[in-house]
Amino acid sequence: MGVNYQEINKFGNRNFEQKWLRTYCDRINMPSVCLGDQFWHSTGSKIFIHVPCCGPTTLDDGRKTILWDSGALFIKYPVSLDNYGFSSYAYLVSDKNYDLETLTPHDRKEMIRALKKVHVEQIAIKDILGVAPVIIADTHKRQDRPFNDSVLREWMVAIEAAADNPLFECWAAFVGKQVGAFRIDFTYGGGFYGEILFNVRELLRYQVMNALMFVSTREVMRRPHIDHVSYGMRSIYGDKPSLNRFKESLGYKKILLRERIEIAPKLKPLISHGIAHVSSRVLDKVDFMSQKVQKLNAILYMYSRQTGPEI
Repeated sequence: MGVNYQEINKFGNRNFEQKWLRTYCDRINMPSVCLGDQFWHSTGSKIFIHVPCCGPTTLDDGRKTILWDSGALFIKYPVSLDNYGFSSYAYLVSDKNYDLETLTPHDRKEMIRALKKVHVEQIAIKDILGVAPVIIADTHKRQDRPFNDSVLREWMVAIEAAADNPLFECWAAFVGKQVGAFRIDFTYGGGFYGEILFNVRELLRYQVMNALMFVSTREVMRRPHIDHVSYGMRSIYGDKPSLNRFKESLGYKKILLRERIEIAPKLKPLISHGIAHVSSRVLDKVDFMSQKVQKLNAILYMYSRQTGPEI
């Protein structure tokens, strides 16, 4: 299970990772492009982001052109606090000694309690295929997220693609023999990045998510080739304070950043900051929006609120 690092050493670490991450993106019809050590991919609505993503980055005009030519309409990437952008953050664990002792006394006590009830282990991705549909449906309905056969199929295609890919691995939290939560993540550029995460409502009372995230993060951080585990950048929709408190209870550190939103040259004449602000306000009044329109609304909001000194 997981990455075959003997094969990576044989073929060259970054080439191997880019090859297999590109293979995954192709399987799920996600546009992607490699730019040096960075791997850029679309998150939907032609919004491109990159990995590794654990701090500020820069992007010259030449690389932007490649991204525009690859189909990007929007580019989103982190910059330092003294740069022009939208106030944002990332949550990371980068402490190689991450363990119970690195949690606060209260959070450590709660984690020990969770680990008495929940067993966490890495399993073959194919072993989650049988129970995944029920868990995915449970999560979507509980969170009032759109769900139908098409949505389920998209997730199952992604899981099946991950199962055939050596960069991806699955960790599952069990209460007895029942899966209470699972995560599927991938390794790239020394980082461990989340791709798929679902849980079962009736088992949340056993703190399956706490146990799942803690144990998998601890075990992954012990690997010599991993220097950070990411819980991701701020959601483009904004994060609930309760979610951020959950991340912090696990010992993930909040890294303050700004995020730069770039708009493709063919669209930029049509979308000024003022127009983006008005468009976002108008879309906010729409009772129902597709996921694509929701993402467009969120990215326009971020673009219209970019502040800070010009570089």
